[in-house]
Order: sequence, then C-alpha cells, then structure tokens
Amino acid sequence: MKKKIHKVKQKETPKILVEWLYLTAGAPALRRLYAYLQEKKDREAQLWEEAGVLEIGLPGGGSVDVELFPEEEWDGELAAYAAEQQADQVYTVTFTEADEAEAQAVMEELADEAGGVFCRDTEDFLPRIKGR
Repeated sequence: MKKKIHKVKQKETPKILVEWLYLTAGAPALRRLYAYLQEKKDREAQLWEEAGVLEIGLPGGGSVDVELFPEEEWDGELAAYAAEQQADQVYTVTFTEADEAEAQAVMEELADEAGGVFCRDTEDFLPRIKGR
C-alpha cells in the first residue's frame, strides 16, 4: 500500500512595497523615460499617459511603477527639496522590497540618461541616485 504524501504549501512572502521619489525638470518625465526605454530593446515598459503612470518591467518579473505626484500634494519639505534640486516635477517610484537591487539599477540607468534625482521617500531624502 502506497503512503500518501502531503505536500506542504509554502507561505507566500508578503510583498513589501518600497517608495522612492523622482525629481526632475523640463518636458514631462514619463514620456522622456518611456522614449528612452523604447530605444532599449531589452527593457519592457508601458505608459498610461492620461493616468500619469509608467510601468517598467524588471528582468526578475517584477516592475517599477513611476507615477506623477501632483504638486498640490507636496508637503513643505518636499517642496523645499524640489526647489533645491531645481525640479518642477515629482514622481513616486514604487517596487517591492524583493526587487530593490534591480530597481536601483534601473534608477541609476535612468538618472544617467534622463537626468534628475531619485531619492528615498524619507525625512532626509536619502539615499539618493543622481545622474553622472
């Protein structure tokens, strides 16, 4: 008689979201970032311009979501930091904790190509990723 083997379901790890900010100036950044990503054949991206959202695919299957952060929702510290960075646009950048290394590599690449500064959504806006 064969023994029944019970398969133990592994618990799925909760997806903890990490939030960064992207500060930039000039033409709307989502369109610039999307155009750059379209030139790179190895990077998938989808732009929902009316919603103000850009989704960037990561090699591991995750994604980085870049979404317009309306100026009327900025607090005093963010407004002051945006002025210091000479930025007239702020975007939230969201990804899961598990994708953080890949997401940071994407942010470094985008900062180099499109300018602006990526920073953690913290009291002191650290760490930061700036273009060369």
